[in-house]
Amino acid sequence: MKINDRIHGFKVINRSESKETSSVAWTFEHEKSGARLFFLENDDDNKVFSISFRTPPVDDTGVAHIVEHSTLCGSRKYPLKEPFVELVKGSLNTFLNAMTYPDKTMYPVASRNDKDFQNLMDVYLDAVFYPYMLENPQVLMQEGWHYEIEKPEDPLVYSGVVYNEMKGALSAPDDLLESRIMAALYPDTTYGYESGGDPEAIPSLTYEMFKDFHQRYYHPSNSYIYLYGDLDIEEKLAYLDKEYLSNFERIAVTSQIEKQQPFAGLQRQNLQYPASPDEDTAEKSFLSLSWVMGDSLNLQDAMGLEILEHALLRTQAAPLRKALIDAQLGKDVDSNYEEDILQPFFSIVINNSEVDRADTFYNLVFDTLKKLADEGIDKTLLEASINLLEFRLREADFGSAPKGLIYGIRIMRTWLYDGTPEDVLAYEDIVKAMKDGLHNGYFEDLIRRYFLNNPHAALLTMAPSTTMAAEREKAQVELLAKKKESMSADELQELVAANKALKERQQSVDTEEALAKIPVLKLSDVRQKIYDLPLAERDIAGTKILFSDVDTHGITYLSLLFDAATVPQEDIPYAFLLSELMGSVDTDKHSYAELANLKNLHTGGIAYDIVTYTRKDEPDSSMPKFKIKAKVLREKMPQLLELLQEIIQGSCYGDEKRIRELLEQEQSTIEQNLQRSAHQVVSSRLAGYLTPAGRYADEGGLPFYPFIKELLADYPAKLPELQAKVAAVAQKIFTTSNLIVSVTDNEEHYEEFAAKFAAFQEQLSHEEYPAQVYHWDLQPKNEGLTSSSRVQYVGKGANFLKLGYEFTGTMHVLETLLRYDYFWTQIRVLGGAYGAFTSFNRNGMMYFGSYRDPNLTETLAVFDGTADYVRNFTASEREMDKYIIGTMSNIDTPLTPQMKGAAAATCWLRGITAADRQKSRDEILATRQEDVRAMADLIDSCMHENVFCVFGGQEKINEHKDVFGEVRPAL
Repeated sequence: MKINDRIHGFKVINRSESKETSSVAWTFEHEKSGARLFFLENDDDNKVFSISFRTPPVDDTGVAHIVEHSTLCGSRKYPLKEPFVELVKGSLNTFLNAMTYPDKTMYPVASRNDKDFQNLMDVYLDAVFYPYMLENPQVLMQEGWHYEIEKPEDPLVYSGVVYNEMKGALSAPDDLLESRIMAALYPDTTYGYESGGDPEAIPSLTYEMFKDFHQRYYHPSNSYIYLYGDLDIEEKLAYLDKEYLSNFERIAVTSQIEKQQPFAGLQRQNLQYPASPDEDTAEKSFLSLSWVMGDSLNLQDAMGLEILEHALLRTQAAPLRKALIDAQLGKDVDSNYEEDILQPFFSIVINNSEVDRADTFYNLVFDTLKKLADEGIDKTLLEASINLLEFRLREADFGSAPKGLIYGIRIMRTWLYDGTPEDVLAYEDIVKAMKDGLHNGYFEDLIRRYFLNNPHAALLTMAPSTTMAAEREKAQVELLAKKKESMSADELQELVAANKALKERQQSVDTEEALAKIPVLKLSDVRQKIYDLPLAERDIAGTKILFSDVDTHGITYLSLLFDAATVPQEDIPYAFLLSELMGSVDTDKHSYAELANLKNLHTGGIAYDIVTYTRKDEPDSSMPKFKIKAKVLREKMPQLLELLQEIIQGSCYGDEKRIRELLEQEQSTIEQNLQRSAHQVVSSRLAGYLTPAGRYADEGGLPFYPFIKELLADYPAKLPELQAKVAAVAQKIFTTSNLIVSVTDNEEHYEEFAAKFAAFQEQLSHEEYPAQVYHWDLQPKNEGLTSSSRVQYVGKGANFLKLGYEFTGTMHVLETLLRYDYFWTQIRVLGGAYGAFTSFNRNGMMYFGSYRDPNLTETLAVFDGTADYVRNFTASEREMDKYIIGTMSNIDTPLTPQMKGAAAATCWLRGITAADRQKSRDEILATRQEDVRAMADLIDSCMHENVFCVFGGQEKINEHKDVFGEVRPAL
């Protein structure tokens, strides 16, 4: 292929080398339909396809988000209720989802299996171009919103999947604040609207508006098609042209994103957010100062601002962060540089503050930035931030997300706004410009241009209101009552009938003929043998080394696992506190700011955590480990080890001011993360009711909050005790007698590592401390944890090993079919929750959970009915194969080098052998209908243990308080 060639209706527009992604970049245009196509050609077998549309909202109804959900509810070729779900059940995908952004909607898929990849493409293309939603208003009712009413005498209530999802999303104050910041910065453009949908506005979306949005934007002329990986591009172009694009004529689509005109001066707004009625509102306000930052096509300044954000606000050495913390304006400082829109914005947020501090905040930010611009930013600080960014760009480790997917999302930063897609993937020249910028005043100039001399800014305050939630709910009840009063008896009857028809559709079963239209792989397409997790046991001067020989592209991944079972039971909270303080306090050689610079200059990051492990088939076993995880370029290993030795042995925990700052930041972090991680809080509490390992881990969860508050309540009087306890805990943890080391790197470099590590190890303490015997009072508390949330997170579970059952691979198949069949229908489709999930672990924990759920007791009843569903489960051989294939897509998630080493070490620690993993895989592949049914007694036994926990709205939980063993505020 060459430029200007015409291939299957496509014209080759451009070809270039994308050396940073090891790819050749091809740009095409489909001449008849106007579709754009970008292809990154390389040898990655994890192929990616996405089709995206520019979808600027013009109101807060969330229509873009609701259409995104709804396109996947049946189409021309695939006339099922939920083709998306049927796909998930039977695909080996490595990614399958759809995402709504403020100005675009993306439909990406990824798979390593060629046939599967083609199937995924076809279902998604048919969904976006020929969706069933255009013919059936019930799709909007289910995915968007509807009036829920079963009998004419019942009150009207709102329900719908996106409606409840956004009630949950905007229950988190920081998410609500970001939405309000965008509304303040972009009052005249699409970015001023909530693309996800505001629950107060979603019910104003009509079916006509819903259909019109799709018909306006979902056309090839407004599409951006992306392909990545080792694939036959000519075959894909022929398929796209023949099956879809040739059916459309090029049209003019008005979807351009308009720019917000700059402000003449600072805009100010005072807002509120709902807090629980019994919440102490002192120092619970947010202050934010935000600027619009030019244009997303200016890639050099975009990277410069990313570096500036890290240097000034995100590292322990950050001068602007330090100035704000020192001024005691709030308990923590956060920042956000949002560059995935046409006009990026930059926000600085003070958490746990008071509204009357806004002017002081504003003036301090400007004074500090002016001083930095005038006197210069510390070169070492900037160099450290550049180094860290460069490390991450070269490493290209995105965890379980395929790298091709991340590249596909990144290119939209330019492509969506008529820029060149591959430009955003090239970083070598810009990184060089950043390094040159250390010496030519570039970063100081950025401060002047984008902050000091930029009037396009907004100063917002957001204060807690203990009455807002009740007032909002009261207003909604009155609005719905008024709406009902305005309806005639016939209209009410029609509404009842529409709800009944919707429920019937939701509970109906797709025909075998319709199901057969979804392409399914064969079991023979699934790999029979487990993937290798390389691990060799080695020894350095008596310390166990778990070595994973993996090609790491010059990076060494190192984990130090110290036994934390030596910590006395009453001091466990101090062990978790130690993990929060390490690396953030002065040492005997460096200040914490100097330490942060050294870490960022020489490593790719160091993290501290406590992780609890259980041994295979021993549910009451507990192996808590204090884990120090680091990554470093191989040649920088000496600097990493020197830093670790200094932090482990030389950290100082007696600085009154610094320790207070860190305690307050931890308190603020827990408060801010609570709403978005509520499902994890619930699962952690459940595990803590049931097993010693779960209880140890949960000590660092919800109970950690009152521990921090108590320290602060009597601070600084508590400091001497804190210092002594943390030092004592560190002494008991950090000894070579406690240490197991996990290393991931190439075999040829092991000896070099071993020599360096032996010298490091020699400097550590060699004292031996006995493991403690813990006495946990394990019992189900069945807590109702109240908050200002508008939705619930319901969890129920038990430990099946302790009830006499064994782990089997069939349980993983059960996870798939419950999540995408029984729970999907009962909790998501019928109940209106955003989602529900289940997990069966080798440690015996079985957990059912719901997410952003309008219900409570109804969901518990669904969980209790699971055994009956499983006992009566029926599926054809084809459907059974589908569930197995869908299960294997989760089991075989591609692992990065870092993930391979971590997984191998975890298996070794828990005593899980390759034979165990193969046995589980064989059981998955052999699962039949009767194997699933055989799980019914296990589930029945677990549900009869009646162990549950719910996080949710205060009113909802109090309404059902008789259900709970204890009702209390979550914090």
